[in-house]
Amino acid sequence: TKKKNRAVHESTMKAKRSAQAAEVRSREEATAEATAGGSSLAEELEFEDEFEDEFEEEDVVDGAGEEAAEMEEAELEAAAAGGGGSSSADMPDDGLNPSIGGRFYRAGDAIEEGEELRVDASAYDMLHRARLEWPCLSFAVVPDALGEDRAAFPHTAYFVAGTQAEARGQNRLLCLKMSAMHRTKHDDESDPESDDEEGADEDALLECQTIAHPGCVNRLKLMPQAPHVCATWCEDTSVRLWDLSHQLGNLHAPGKGGGGASARGEPLKAFGGHGDEGYALDWSPVASGALASADCAGKIHAWRGSAGGGWAVDAAPYEGHVGSVEDVQWSPVEAGVFMSCGVDSSVRVWDVRRKGASAITVDEQHGADVNVISWSKQVNYLVVSGADDGSFRVWDLRSIRSGEPVALFTWHRGPITSVEWSPHESSTIAVAGADDQVTLWDLALEDDPEADSAARGRDDLRDLPPQLYFVHQGQRDMKEVHWHPQIPGALACTAADSFHVFKPANFGDGQK
Repeated sequence: TKKKNRAVHESTMKAKRSAQAAEVRSREEATAEATAGGSSLAEELEFEDEFEDEFEEEDVVDGAGEEAAEMEEAELEAAAAGGGGSSSADMPDDGLNPSIGGRFYRAGDAIEEGEELRVDASAYDMLHRARLEWPCLSFAVVPDALGEDRAAFPHTAYFVAGTQAEARGQNRLLCLKMSAMHRTKHDDESDPESDDEEGADEDALLECQTIAHPGCVNRLKLMPQAPHVCATWCEDTSVRLWDLSHQLGNLHAPGKGGGGASARGEPLKAFGGHGDEGYALDWSPVASGALASADCAGKIHAWRGSAGGGWAVDAAPYEGHVGSVEDVQWSPVEAGVFMSCGVDSSVRVWDVRRKGASAITVDEQHGADVNVISWSKQVNYLVVSGADDGSFRVWDLRSIRSGEPVALFTWHRGPITSVEWSPHESSTIAVAGADDQVTLWDLALEDDPEADSAARGRDDLRDLPPQLYFVHQGQRDMKEVHWHPQIPGALACTAADSFHVFKPANFGDGQK
């Protein structure tokens, strides 16, 4: 079993008492793969394991609820005389910095008089913040030609975001370039071998190109096969497709990415056939031009590219959800299969040939909205779903008919707003919540006696779930989080007040 250090951000607090976190307990694995039988459609939707099943023998993980406890007074001695900081040799095996006096702050804990939140900068390889003119509910990472698996600093990344402006006419699609993203300089250490020591901790350079959008952007997605094509859900109940090649091209051209007047281009396609506004939107990574859009009235419409560069939308929707469809996800391997989730507490699997009802329906049985889903591109039978009650579940599609997830966590204290599997580590998930935190989880992690020993005496860390290895805070009302597919370990997240790009220092620790 691989090990990974835990780390926390914006969460080290000068305090002597703590509200306790959540505990995780193990239970027996969920029901095995559902037996064959039933309709021919059910047989067609069997999910096969293309690889050796590295999860098949794992225990089911169940995140328990919130349990408060008072911690006793504890003083942590400085690792070096005169407050000179700690070296890597002084660091415990679990990554907790002993020179940080205080306690781990979990979002929602009370902040008492005289307490303040401080960032543990040593938890990051990189942390950059940007404030945009208007909040953005949704964004996407733009693939670039700068290379795969980039590790050397400084980093450059491209994004497309959609605004939620005060007035409808002020909304824009923002094409962003963040460059000169240097390594975060830690106050208590200096790394003479760093490839980025000279520019460490400098502000990143943000460049922007815009295009006018006729209303708030509820959600946007970029077409995988042509990333300059952007689909947007608008508050005016319409879904539009945009060609952003000009704006993205300007960001690549030296001296042309600094902004200027917003362009007023016409969309490639606008569809007004939805009965209500919506948020669910996704492109197929398999079938080029295939798009699914779903609305708050429970209708899902399928799009497809047509000859000559046009677009066609099926007038007849897929129906089955009771109430709003909150998210849709296409299969990473099957051109004719997608999933959806909604306010009826259900997760559904659809065959594009059958519009009258979903092929598989699972009720999560918590009575809350299921807000988001993510389908793993590395292990194509794994799906994660996030709900309004703060819980998120991992589903094995080979046994999903049992209604039992293979993992359940209840760490977050607010609705889950975004979930996404890592494109680099098959067992790793990023989760964003309305409780102002992004958490990173590795399902392959188990209790580590060495880490437990290093954290002894820190009651605020005693019951952290072993699968939770990083907590990012410092933003208000987080909306979406996405991994950067070409910079392993790097993520970006958008919130009501800011846009952050960061890379945890402990990503990939202990990889085989």
